[in-house]
Amino acid sequence: MTSYSPMNITSRPTPGSMATGPAARPILARDADAIYWMARYLERAEHIARSVQTKLNLLADSGDLNPDLQRSLWESVAQTQRAAVPEVAGDPAMPMARWMALDPANPASVLGCITRARENARGIREHISAEMWEATNAIYWSVRADDASARFEESPDTFLRSITSASALLQGLTDQTIMHDQRWQFSQLGRLIERADFTCRTVACHWHILTGPLAEDLDLPLRNIHWMGLLRCCCSIEAYRKIASGDLEPLRVVSFLLLQEGFPRTVRYCVAGANQALEAITAQTSSRTAHDALRTLGQLDAHLRYSRYDALNDDVEGFINHIEHEVAAATGNLQRSYSLS
Repeated sequence: MTSYSPMNITSRPTPGSMATGPAARPILARDADAIYWMARYLERAEHIARSVQTKLNLLADSGDLNPDLQRSLWESVAQTQRAAVPEVAGDPAMPMARWMALDPANPASVLGCITRARENARGIREHISAEMWEATNAIYWSVRADDASARFEESPDTFLRSITSASALLQGLTDQTIMHDQRWQFSQLGRLIERADFTCRTVACHWHILTGPLAEDLDLPLRNIHWMGLLRCCCSIEAYRKIASGDLEPLRVVSFLLLQEGFPRTVRYCVAGANQALEAITAQTSSRTAHDALRTLGQLDAHLRYSRYDALNDDVEGFINHIEHEVAAATGNLQRSYSLS
């Protein structure tokens, strides 16, 4: 249960700055919790929508596939959200797409994530901008509308693209319409941790499938289409092409998504950004319990910063598992430090 006590957080002017007004009011644990999870759920909805959209387009381009491989690729969408995979008879494409997009019984669906994001936003309406609330409300009512299922069936691509566009709009509004104070830092923290977590799990699932026995019969062009699909799931295809000039060697794709510096969709970038956000929060707080979270993220940031391409050669899955473990540890420490549910 979320704590409703103040976190004893006070604003301190940075060195050399001048105080221009009274100190900021202490942020409540419930406010930090709500904005952190609002950002995480919106980011999660975007990832699910893009993954489903990519799979629908990818499998249409791939032609006839081994049914077991096709099923595994669809199940990977659910597995990246740690959701139980439903039993689907026959072609899994549209049943799985509907289940991940709009099934009210699936808490990991786009609908479920946006509903939870709006619930959190409603609890802190006085601490977010009117533009943020209006955009969150608009996408919520879009996926809850009576005609949402009909619009999805008519054009899944258009429907899912509207989700990813709404997420991008909300990120821009968050950056442009609220003070970059502790609440903004908590939104950054939630968004970047969610993105790092998703990217790790997506890379791990695709590596396991595309280097495993189910993919042995794929010829090179078809195999490359599936590695391109991984990059599209992570919104990274164009950035990767500029760096790699079209080379879709699997280890290079994985290395890019995990270790590339300066691109906001890679794990390294997200961990570094989350670490910076947490440093900014702890610099403005009197919390004595944040050091474990800060140490965990800082160590992971250093690990990724100084890891080289060669580090992936021997054990890709082990390398990814280590990152996932550390991200999970950092998340647990954050929850204990700041009463995040």
